[in-house]
Amino acid sequence: MSSRNVTLAGADPERAVLRVLIVPHAGAGGASGQPFAAHAPDDWLVATARLPGRESRVRETGRDLDALTADVTATIRDLPGTAPLLVLGVCSGAVIALEALRRSGSAGVAGLVVVSQWAVNEKPDPGRRLLRDVDPGRDRAEVLDILRDFGGVPDALAANEEMLGLLLPAIVADIRAVEDYVCEPFDPGVPLLTVFGDEDELCSEERTDDWSLFGPHTRTVWLPGHHLLLVDEPEALATAVAENLDHWGLV
Repeated sequence: MSSRNVTLAGADPERAVLRVLIVPHAGAGGASGQPFAAHAPDDWLVATARLPGRESRVRETGRDLDALTADVTATIRDLPGTAPLLVLGVCSGAVIALEALRRSGSAGVAGLVVVSQWAVNEKPDPGRRLLRDVDPGRDRAEVLDILRDFGGVPDALAANEEMLGLLLPAIVADIRAVEDYVCEPFDPGVPLLTVFGDEDELCSEERTDDWSLFGPHTRTVWLPGHHLLLVDEPEALATAVAENLDHWGLV
């Protein structure tokens, strides 16, 4: 597989006892999984998907949900190694990961981890503004307000005009791809673990309870923290996955 589509860290693919593919949150690239990898067990291979529109793929187009899903599906199929594979989707990345399993099946995947994403069987805020109705070039303030409703822009990034200018196009494209996503509950074919921050206002119990409808084997973990667990709490997130390997029969 092309190294442009994924970054690898941790154990050698052929010697790893577990493979984890991170599909990161809106606008994030392959580097976003490095802190998680640093806290994962040494015998895990941690791969982070690099989607179009960022890092070495910054000039690539094709950022709608169909294209992003196809991209992740290809990464799952081509990921090196033979150890059991967990797919870990974060916020918008969880929608892409879920859709990849819905469309292509769970062959080669042992489990799905959904991080910081409300249940997608219904829209939590049916009347909310959509990015597709806003021109990012003309009204950045409104764009940032909408993105905050998705937890898509850390305050430190919003305050850095130079970095924001570089990353905003990918963030906007990712959120546009999933902002009105809804699907009927279905069994993804693998046990589902959902992980949320206990101070995440976007993912309250009311918004997340319906993940239990997605298949007969679901489990939820609450961690101390806010919405961006992959960024702010990578050690706690890696530990949560390691402590729940029994959920997938991997211990």
